[in-house]
Amino acid sequence: MRAGLSAGPDKRVGRPRPMDRDIPARPPPVYMNLRVLEVLTAVGCLALFIVLLVTLPKLMGEAMQGLAYVVALVIFIAVLSIAGYLIDKKVA
Repeated sequence: MRAGLSAGPDKRVGRPRPMDRDIPARPPPVYMNLRVLEVLTAVGCLALFIVLLVTLPKLMGEAMQGLAYVVALVIFIAVLSIAGYLIDKKVA
């Protein structure tokens, strides 16, 4: 082999080397920060709870006003629990 032509097969024009890419072969997955997801879920559930506290007593009438507050609380606890379960399932 001559000294001027000692380039290996990877040095030829038109053939990229394996680590010579602009874009990685597999980009790493990007996930939302877990704390941000939990805070957004809690704020959303709190907003739902406030909406339920305002609308359910009007919808159920004066006679069942106390029950409307209990139903709003039960729905809030159920939604928050389901959201927490789904977040835990995604993390695990």
